[in-house]
Amino acid sequence: MKNIFSGLRKPGGYSSRKGPDQQFGIGLWRHNRDRFIRAVDRYYTTSVAIHALSAEDRSPSADANTIIEGTQRLNDLVPVVDEITAWLNTHHPVSGQVVPGHTRNAVGDTPELLTKASSKVAEAVLAASMARTEIIAGRQFGPSAKATDRFISDASQLLERVQENLDGRGQS
Repeated sequence: MKNIFSGLRKPGGYSSRKGPDQQFGIGLWRHNRDRFIRAVDRYYTTSVAIHALSAEDRSPSADANTIIEGTQRLNDLVPVVDEITAWLNTHHPVSGQVVPGHTRNAVGDTPELLTKASSKVAEAVLAASMARTEIIAGRQFGPSAKATDRFISDASQLLERVQENLDGRGQS
């Protein structure tokens, strides 16, 4: 029988699995990843609340489904962010929040694009929260649902730009 604690770090040794500090670092790349994941988690929480409110009436409307389906779209972006930030940490580790000049030359505007992608997910959260408020008030929430869809698409496009940026600079 396998010992369930075998993957834990032992004093003076390392586990066989990479932890988040080893995979994503402790600086800017990890910060960007964590910020993105937190925004996705907040979107999920808001989407669950909208689903629950929609279920009280009957089946979710098309607008509610737009918001709820956004959860899956964002979930599909999480491994992309993980891959990008893990690659960045492996090839261009940054221990702080400032990108050194030589790293900046290598990664271009990648830090800004990652920050903008996280911000777009945060904007989707705000739009979904507005939709939730509109549902509770009994008002139409179609524009808020459309906004969540647009912000998630924007985040996806920004991550595509990051990948193109890094591919053009030698990402494998």
